[in-house]
Amino acid sequence: MKKTNYSVLIHKELSGEITSDESVILNNWLGEDSENSILAENIRGIWIWSQSKVSGWEPDVEGGLSKVMQRIEADQNKQTQQRPSIFRIFKYAAAAIFIFSLGYFVSGVGNPQVEWQIAETEKTETRAISLSDGSQITLNGGTYFTYPETFPSNHRVVKMDGEGFFEISRDEQRPFSIEMDHGTVQVLGTSFNISNDHDTNSTTITVATGKVSFTPKGSSQNFILVANDKLIYNANTQRYRQVKDLSPNDWSWKTKELVFKNTKLKEVIPAIEKHFNIRVNLNNTKLSDCRKLTATFTESPVMDVLNSLKISVGVEIKKAKAADTFVLFGGTCE
Repeated sequence: MKKTNYSVLIHKELSGEITSDESVILNNWLGEDSENSILAENIRGIWIWSQSKVSGWEPDVEGGLSKVMQRIEADQNKQTQQRPSIFRIFKYAAAAIFIFSLGYFVSGVGNPQVEWQIAETEKTETRAISLSDGSQITLNGGTYFTYPETFPSNHRVVKMDGEGFFEISRDEQRPFSIEMDHGTVQVLGTSFNISNDHDTNSTTITVATGKVSFTPKGSSQNFILVANDKLIYNANTQRYRQVKDLSPNDWSWKTKELVFKNTKLKEVIPAIEKHFNIRVNLNNTKLSDCRKLTATFTESPVMDVLNSLKISVGVEIKKAKAADTFVLFGGTCE
């Protein structure tokens, strides 16, 4: 399940972009604990304050955190009984959160040359975005993407949470960076797909053309990927798996096409699941390796694909009780 970023929801509330469903989520969170309301009010206050900053101002995140730590130490030495110590600790922890939220949302706000835009897609929506440098970005469903209306002269930086296919215009003087929860991808000019999975806390990068580097957050390790490379990085374990020979279905959500060429069922099923955002359970696991599929589906409905699988592989299909879940049963290896 995708984690909820309440700072993002508060920001969207202030900018008038929050949906009715998001407003319900935010209000429920505010009602869970009075401390959540305190956090929200301070974030709102800092956001409003940031809008009045003069040109050239940038948030000093490191300096702000240093001051927060100094205030914590000073307060702990006072032995005051005005408030319980846990409340004071929360107050300063909240201050640290405010500084990070401010650094994320208003980086460049005080600079009239950098105006940040926000793009967010619904679960079943895809959206194409053209950036000021000529780069083309296609966002998959459930993605949150921020980017400058115009890039500055020395760098190109965007931020993403979700999945997107990037076709980056080459500019050797201004490398292109995508900042994410798990790390940063940097390129000069190439095409590639990035997917962030909150359920497994992992990032998958697949490269179609050119060269891409990926640096995990908090790590000095740097991965270099070239065309037909795929990297799967798990932020929980900090382990990775790098493979060659990409499937054309790695970004089928963008092409609207599924292509299978004598493909084993164990590879067919995950591709169908991701493409349609469904679950497909295989009862007879022996079929995973022994049964294969050759077919191309272009903008085909899910049931057309499953019925084709039924005929080609020799299985039966039934709808499970769980939402968007199907079960394949029967069939034999030949």
